[in-house]
Amino acid sequence: MNELRFVLKAAVLLLTVVCGYFAASKTDQMPFTNASDRNDVLKLQETLEEEQERRQNLYERIRENERLLEEYNTEQKNSREYAMKQAVEDLKAEAGMTEKSGSGVVITISPAAGADTSGNQSVRPVLLRRLVNELNQFGASAISIEGKRILETTAFRSIDGITHIDGRRLPDIPLEIKVLAEDNEQLYNELLVSESKEYFTLENMKLKAQKQKKLTVPAYDEVRRVQHMEVMEEDE
Repeated sequence: MNELRFVLKAAVLLLTVVCGYFAASKTDQMPFTNASDRNDVLKLQETLEEEQERRQNLYERIRENERLLEEYNTEQKNSREYAMKQAVEDLKAEAGMTEKSGSGVVITISPAAGADTSGNQSVRPVLLRRLVNELNQFGASAISIEGKRILETTAFRSIDGITHIDGRRLPDIPLEIKVLAEDNEQLYNELLVSESKEYFTLENMKLKAQKQKKLTVPAYDEVRRVQHMEVMEEDE
């Protein structure tokens, strides 16, 4: 009986040793296998993170380029619109359709000293046209007569003995003429010895000029009529 117990104890001991050996062997192998897998996972994670970072940088560059492109398109559009608006404004200014300010001269046409002022006295159209032509020669950039903007196409006519400007009746004297010029000093000096001054003297009228640092000439306020215009067909 004692021998049987000894054999059983020996068997159990042997089994315990064997199991311990296998457990120890497995334990020794596990760290190596886990370390290898862990390295692979870490490398995979690093590669994934690098790829994500690269793609993120790429997306940011794409968004930045799209933003720059949008800004460029907006600037180009604004530039074209500004150029078109500026061209229109320049044409309006050239056509006298905008108010204009600057230095200039104010001319007053009034009866000469000792002239008969009992009746109405109107300035003949030919005198006004001659004066306007001289003012343009003296460097005038804009002219108005009694608040009426004068253009190169302005018509001076006498209707029943009364002077009209573009169909509007011109008041009798005294009249006020505003003239803009870059060099108002030169224009003023030219007026002092102008032929128009002599012609107005012969009509018992006098021209008086006064320099102004700040003067405003109104815009042309009528629709300009274009005659002899032909319709052009667009090319196919």
